[in-house]
Amino acid sequence: MTHHPSEVTLLAYAAGSLDEGLSVVTAAHIGACRACQDAVRVCEAIGGQLLATLQGTDLAADALPRALARLDTPMPPAPVAPRQNIHRQISPAALSSMGFTPPHALSPYRLGKWRWVAPGIHHILVLPRQGGHAGLHLLRIAPGTALPEHGHQGNELACILTGSYTDETGRYGVGDLAEMDTDDEHKPIADASEGCICLIATDAPLRFRGLLPRLLQPVLGF
Repeated sequence: MTHHPSEVTLLAYAAGSLDEGLSVVTAAHIGACRACQDAVRVCEAIGGQLLATLQGTDLAADALPRALARLDTPMPPAPVAPRQNIHRQISPAALSSMGFTPPHALSPYRLGKWRWVAPGIHHILVLPRQGGHAGLHLLRIAPGTALPEHGHQGNELACILTGSYTDETGRYGVGDLAEMDTDDEHKPIADASEGCICLIATDAPLRFRGLLPRLLQPVLGF
């Protein structure tokens, strides 16, 4: 692996402040990268030391009576988790037919079937983008196929799960993480012999140059 998250992204991930979709993509890379695992441990240790130096705050005079009064308040029912473990939803044969082994970071999510969106490009929506929160997608790109050229109105993180792709910033292989922002435009092209499957999160709509990609954009959620 030659492409890693920026220090800012690793710090946000360690602090738990990274948006869910972006965090899942970052976790997919970290799970395969010993160097970034070590970096996250350092960030967490620094955060722990900073918390230890914070001065405490005095409780309100009635804090204890209010806490005791709440002991008799019935607990609300636990919410039903909307996501189910992917490995309980998809058989080993089905996982094999998908063309990749999902990273551990995807284990809380139910994956659907590949959906054709364009010649050589299939798509699975893992987590829709809502408001300013990042959407999460799987893309399967056939050998030699190029994604439409696009810029970014926010952040985009992509972790390569199988194969590789090349764009204006270099070649990205298995485990590599591509990090793009509003200053970046690119046109990823999948490896000519193997193609590519990647996990992508975006926290704002992409800026596609072509008419057809712009027409498909609301459907895809990019």
